[in-house]
Amino acid sequence: MVMQKMSRKNVRLTDFQIKRLQQLSELDGSDPVDHVNKAIDEYLKNQKLDLTSPKEADIVAEFKERLDEPTIAGALWVSGIVDQYEFSALILNNVTKLGIDKGRISKLAIWDPVLRESTNNFIKSCIVNYDRGWDIRPSKIALPYYNKVKLLLDSSMHKFVQKRIYR
Repeated sequence: MVMQKMSRKNVRLTDFQIKRLQQLSELDGSDPVDHVNKAIDEYLKNQKLDLTSPKEADIVAEFKERLDEPTIAGALWVSGIVDQYEFSALILNNVTKLGIDKGRISKLAIWDPVLRESTNNFIKSCIVNYDRGWDIRPSKIALPYYNKVKLLLDSSMHKFVQKRIYR
């Protein structure tokens, strides 16, 4: 087994990699950490990742489906789309201390469907996951999508409850 050492806070290097960095640094006289930083910067630059999130006003969220939850009286599953992501939420008839902000949303997941299909892994594709507690909190980039879904759910909550009363 190859032991790993910390070179930076979030970068782990093997002993072999550390030795190669030291050799490279001896050759050009620079700090091994500079080589690591340059390599990481070059890698990220080549990834062409857009790490900026859109403004909430530009994000579109809409429902696709509503289904009763047969095991919980008065509960409802809703699913939808928020820009390129999909979401699913379990809405309870009553507020609960285990809900988001002690409300009616007991479960909420927002995920990337392309990543889910390519990895065949639901959790790895999630940008937000709440299941009676936070599993994956919204990051700065995911926050506008979460806020848009939460606003859609909160604004529709009274409609869900009224439909149940008049059934």
